[in-house]
Amino acid sequence: MNRRKFINSSGLTMGLAGFFPSVLTTWDTAAQPAAQGIAPVLDTSSWDWVRTQFELDHSRIQMSQMLLASHPLPVKEAIAKHRTAYNESPATYWEEHFMTAEKEVTAAAGKYMNVDPEEIALTDSTTMGTSLLFNGMKLKPGDEVLQTTHDHYVTDMSVKYACEKSGAVYRRIDEYADPRTVSVDEVTSNIRKAISDKTRVVVVTWVHSCTGVKLPIRAISEVIAEVNQGRGDEDRLYFVVDGVHGFGNQDEDISALGCDFFSAGTHKWIFGPRGTGVLYGKKSAWDFVRPTIPAFSRYAYDTWLGIDTPAQPTFNELMSPGGFHAFDHRWALNAAFDFQSELGRDKVHERTTELSTRLKSGLQSMGHVDLITPADEGLSAGINCFMVKGMQTPELVQKLHEKGIIASASPYAVSYTRLTPCVINTEEEVDKCLAVVEEMAG
Repeated sequence: MNRRKFINSSGLTMGLAGFFPSVLTTWDTAAQPAAQGIAPVLDTSSWDWVRTQFELDHSRIQMSQMLLASHPLPVKEAIAKHRTAYNESPATYWEEHFMTAEKEVTAAAGKYMNVDPEEIALTDSTTMGTSLLFNGMKLKPGDEVLQTTHDHYVTDMSVKYACEKSGAVYRRIDEYADPRTVSVDEVTSNIRKAISDKTRVVVVTWVHSCTGVKLPIRAISEVIAEVNQGRGDEDRLYFVVDGVHGFGNQDEDISALGCDFFSAGTHKWIFGPRGTGVLYGKKSAWDFVRPTIPAFSRYAYDTWLGIDTPAQPTFNELMSPGGFHAFDHRWALNAAFDFQSELGRDKVHERTTELSTRLKSGLQSMGHVDLITPADEGLSAGINCFMVKGMQTPELVQKLHEKGIIASASPYAVSYTRLTPCVINTEEEVDKCLAVVEEMAG
């Protein structure tokens, strides 16, 4: 997508000046002179320009977009477009678009993820996607789900509920002893040794919101592939990834990660509408899951009506939960994926890494700070966890808030303070955070 097409399709040419007058200074008027009758093009390579696309309160330093993101202008305008049309004539707007709007969303998502759109089910969150996935797994009594002690509450409970229902069992292992010194070999070795003959599912979290560790997903998938070489289809091992905190800040094709299933909310690093998410299922793994919530797809409904349907429904047709959703948000999700694609997945990854490295380097240099997240960019992403000597996490987060820095606390039994810079932040904001933490010495 070229910049002009992106700008026109998102409505930026109509609404930009009213929302962000200062962005006019970033137009490349020399390259696109108005005298030639060509509309000026915004400089999407400028992080200052990207920053203007969010109506964030910059009187405070926003270091928690990883929890729930602000809508960038293209997403906000797409939501407004759908919302206005729904308010004018909800029944007709839904009837005219429900068969096509979500296909536009999965097409944009498939392009960004480099997967077939038919492999993508639309959900409301990582929580919904993960719970639907495990509830639908065809587990048998005695089957084992291998997970880790570093997963989120949602993964733990989704696995627990599925095992209680099916008679399967679960086992949790440590992937690493210390996040500060984690290595690829340590992670893959611990997983390899933990897999038993009964293990049917291995589930891991791409980026741990408890420690900031980024797992080597491709290396883990190679371990899974090695195990499957000695297994038949009836007892093959399935690999599941909770990918939410790598999705939107890493330059990775989801199709190349090697997982069978991938669940992520899109209202965090992707900057999508609140209440949206995706669940990816590789075609070769579709037979392992059944739907929980009836889909509103043509296949599902025609089957119910007794109409002949294709023999093999897609993952999207079966696993996208039906019912009436906040369609003004769901149908605007393609604007978020288009926005990310326009920025460039590689550029977003580079910028996130640059800001996080600057932050971690500064924290490491302070004697009163214990950086929990690995300094190695190959084993960390945008989440940076740390402690300050003599301070508990709630106290530290509160003091940062009082200084105008929106930090967060990791919601685990052992909690750390988190600063999570992304493309809306600046080097100056990172340095201000470091200066405030430095002041807390003693």
